[in-house]
Amino acid sequence: MLKLSRFLVKQIPRSEIKLSSTVAQAQPAPAWDLFAVVCLERPPVIVPPLSKMETDMLNLLKEKEFENSFMSDHEMRHMRDLERAQKKGKEPTDEVLDESAMITALDMEDKWKTEAETFTPASIPEVEADNKKSMLRCLDRPVRLCVNTKFGDNTYWGLPEAKRIDGESMRQTAERAVQETCGDRLNFKILGNAPLSFYKKKYPKKYQTESAVGAKFFIFKGYVINRDGALWQDVSLKLGENCVDYNWLTYEELLDRTEHKESRALYNMLHTDD
Repeated sequence: MLKLSRFLVKQIPRSEIKLSSTVAQAQPAPAWDLFAVVCLERPPVIVPPLSKMETDMLNLLKEKEFENSFMSDHEMRHMRDLERAQKKGKEPTDEVLDESAMITALDMEDKWKTEAETFTPASIPEVEADNKKSMLRCLDRPVRLCVNTKFGDNTYWGLPEAKRIDGESMRQTAERAVQETCGDRLNFKILGNAPLSFYKKKYPKKYQTESAVGAKFFIFKGYVINRDGALWQDVSLKLGENCVDYNWLTYEELLDRTEHKESRALYNMLHTDD
């Protein structure tokens, strides 16, 4: 049988023998649109209230510090005033008192109390915590900007974003995303040149094209800057044409409001407010 097969092969001309290639041609990789997303944060303005454990620890440290501390210069001066008063009542003295000795420590305390009563502390804007349009809500916690964007016939809540164009770096795209979304009323700064998180998603079938089947989103961190020098002033944003609404949200509210993939990406880059 083996001899027969060799004989048949010899009878076939070499020009008629065709070898099939086992190497498959490489398929072109699907194209993706690149988007820069900005997590724009207004940092805390005031210190949050202490918890019960922090208050107890603070009181304990104050007690230990008082037990181990020495008398201050003011307390030493008060003791000298008392000794001088006792000597003056018991026996006459020819000691000449200078002007500083004539003003006692108790006189200084009365003066300080009067000055403290005239002191007016800085006022804190009273904004309801439920007013999510205000940048001054929850001053003891950071809040982030979340916008309601229109895409086709639908709307969704997410961070400010913009599609990258040729010749533009991703940081420049991130800066343009905030400017196109919020207008020119907001002072901000993008942190660094590299994104802090990433996610991707495919477009619905009716929006997919040969040039792009989906989008890749690179999330940058940004901060709102107070350049006026005074206490923070509230800003009413001038939204872009595709933005329907906006909110300033806390950490938990932001994760609940955004879509699943974006929420997971934010969870990987942000820390809780506790």
